[in-house]
Amino acid sequence: MRGITGAAVYLPRHTDGHRRLASFDEDAFTLAATPLERLVDRGRSDRRTQTVRIVGGEPLGDAPMFSAVLGAPVVLPPAPPRSLPEAIDQATASDGPEWIVVVAVEDALAAEGRPPPPGEGSVALRIDDAEGAYPLTRLQGHVARSAAGPPLRTLYDLARTERWPSAWVGDGGTDPAQGRPAPPAARPRRGKAPQTVSEGALVPGPREEEGRASRWRFLADRCGSCGGRTFPARGRCGSCGGTDALAPLPLPFDGGRVVASTWIGPGGQPTEFDPLVEATGPYGVVLVEIGEGLRATLAVSDASPEEVRVGARVDTRLRRLYPMEGRWRYGRKAVPALPPVR
Repeated sequence: MRGITGAAVYLPRHTDGHRRLASFDEDAFTLAATPLERLVDRGRSDRRTQTVRIVGGEPLGDAPMFSAVLGAPVVLPPAPPRSLPEAIDQATASDGPEWIVVVAVEDALAAEGRPPPPGEGSVALRIDDAEGAYPLTRLQGHVARSAAGPPLRTLYDLARTERWPSAWVGDGGTDPAQGRPAPPAARPRRGKAPQTVSEGALVPGPREEEGRASRWRFLADRCGSCGGRTFPARGRCGSCGGTDALAPLPLPFDGGRVVASTWIGPGGQPTEFDPLVEATGPYGVVLVEIGEGLRATLAVSDASPEEVRVGARVDTRLRRLYPMEGRWRYGRKAVPALPPVR
């Protein structure tokens, strides 16, 4: 049966008291990528080509970026579906693994006036042929009866009431209006990244793309010869130098322990981080133990210094880092740990 084999909802942590609002470093691409990555079995990648259908505005990301999130080849249709019903029809008529991702960002919401909760956020649906899948025909019927409502609101409600095979739901509980105080109002969403002159964080584009999958998906190399583990994965064991007995080792996205922390104030940042500092003020950088003997240096988001002290537990999210070579760069950031909502 062709239908939904997994569903995940992402609601940003911030709220204005009525609806969720994304942070400065969240945009259409990160909102789409966050629920997608929660549905991927990183220990056993599905190498079939995946089709990703985005509803609610074309994300800033391209097919290679979504491929890094999913760990498989990705096709983005040249013309995104104009509505959720159209996306469901397209997924029904095709075969193989597909994803329907509904994204709501401020630009789209402003055109409709003030919507009911949840406001900004995203829902990802994994579509495939599998026994016990939630039928797409049934989903289409629910959507047709809710045609007047925002697609995100419709899917958010269905995810809670229809008992979908759901991996993960958001960051701040089941009530969309409950969350942290609203972030600064200056939150650029679309258009080109601002031009900057690098003074410290320059990583050439080809090098950034080469290590993207490992850094975004937190995949290490485990050596079958000496047992060594290397992160980020480099195709060579960092202990013995071997290349023939390596296997991917997924590291946990969440629950890492902070082993060092610092905060960078205005004037101390590389110029790439000027837009961030101008919008949000000082930002944190932490060294996080993400696995036994494995550490990652991560920028901090959605946190105060008290929340990321040494010894604190943090989760990670894929967020926007800085503008480089005319486009935004992305990577994992640390956020205060919250219990998952299921």
